Amino acid sequence: MAFRPSLRRHSKEPNTELNLNPLLDVMTVLIPLLLANSQFAKIGVIELNLPPAAGAANIAQGVSGLPKETSRHLDLVVTITDKGFYIASAVTAPEEMPGGGPAIPVNTNGEYDLPGLSQKLFEIKQKAGTNFADPEAVVIQAEPSISYQILVSTMDAARGLRIDGKTVTLFPNVALSAGIL
Repeated sequence: MAFRPSLRRHSKEPNTELNLNPLLDVMTVLIPLLLANSQFAKIGVIELNLPPAAGAANIAQGVSGLPKETSRHLDLVVTITDKGFYIASAVTAPEEMPGGGPAIPVNTNGEYDLPGLSQKLFEIKQKAGTNFADPEAVVIQAEPSISYQILVSTMDAARGLRIDGKTVTLFPNVALSAGIL
């Protein structure tokens, strides 16, 4: 009588290799898709200039080693607080309302007067003319409690103004300053 061979002795072990082909197919599709969509991230960038840092070499030289200022600068600064906009420049003294308030206060609803800011900056631009070395530069300071949207809207208001359907360029070179003390 012939016996059938035992299945325990001749059993096959299951295949333990991973099949990476589906994963490679997905990566082949995803990589070009991600590279194509990476260009859209540049649309939301806000261009601004940071103030230059003072180097240790300039500080070590002392006041006598620093170059003298050969041209006049407008030094326009817009400060955003919870009370409104403070504006200072070489053309105008820091304008304040009676009682120490801002030049352009926040209205009764708590909204910032951005068209009023653009108009005031237009007046400063007209007074300044081309007599300064930085006629298109503005520095914006903001309290830490100011929302990001107000900061961006202020940057937009400082860059241009629409008068009679035409866009007038005010101060396109926007720089952000450190916080207010």
